[in-house]
Amino acid sequence: MNNKLNLFNIGLPTSEDLNTWSKDCIKQRLDHNISGNLIPFVSEAPDYELNENMVALYDFHTNPIKGRYQSVIFDKKAGIILCQKNSRQLINHLLKHKLILGAVLQKKLQKELGFYYRHTVSLGEIAYFSLRAHSEKHTSWIGLHHMQTVQQENGRVTFSYQENGYSYNFEFEDCAPNMYKRLGEAITHNHVLGQMLVGYAKSHGFHLNLCKCRKNSLVANQEYFYLTKIQNALNLTELAEEAIEEFHRNYGRHCADFFDIKDWQINDHNLIYRLSRRIKSIL
Repeated sequence: MNNKLNLFNIGLPTSEDLNTWSKDCIKQRLDHNISGNLIPFVSEAPDYELNENMVALYDFHTNPIKGRYQSVIFDKKAGIILCQKNSRQLINHLLKHKLILGAVLQKKLQKELGFYYRHTVSLGEIAYFSLRAHSEKHTSWIGLHHMQTVQQENGRVTFSYQENGYSYNFEFEDCAPNMYKRLGEAITHNHVLGQMLVGYAKSHGFHLNLCKCRKNSLVANQEYFYLTKIQNALNLTELAEEAIEEFHRNYGRHCADFFDIKDWQINDHNLIYRLSRRIKSIL
């Protein structure tokens, strides 16, 4: 096993006996002695950051691999990654350091669409999907933008991915109920955000189009779209403004609690919010 990521693309194993993965398979293949044909594909990466090459992430925080690795990540370029961080730490880093407005914008869009459960981090072309609602607990994740098909049978969900003529299956047992419904909500959420980004760019003279390379993946599968949600156009600027106002409201509530202000009202927040926003104007 390599102690760090190789500078060259490693990719995933191409052997047919290593094209199906689950938590049990990972335990059998990686927890003790790693077989010789698998060693070149396995690396340790304590500072791994989620990125578009992430195909699947299995969370082992309750029973770490080799007693210390809480996450096992399948990365289309870097191979199989052993990471000491758990899934929640990896996702929180993505939300805090890689996304504008972090989880707040994601949640605002989810609320506007009328979706209750949080299963996705959407970027328009890229979507990370959690097998359990990620606001509730640690959970495993899948890169929906890589997946072509999904099947559910006997409580097990299998996502299929193809790359360079090779096929891979990623199986999960600890999944949310109504998986297909949650999946449809996630794909719709991602699609709407993508259209909002395109609309915003075009309104400022940029001719932005979503990449056609995703057309065969689940993120572009219109069978999962909630069409009534998509037809109601949303404005990215307005949604972002609402997200920023949410930050201000939280700040006001925490200040009121900290200074023990008993009669703090939403109108008090509105006045301070308007005053603090004057810096946005050139006048």
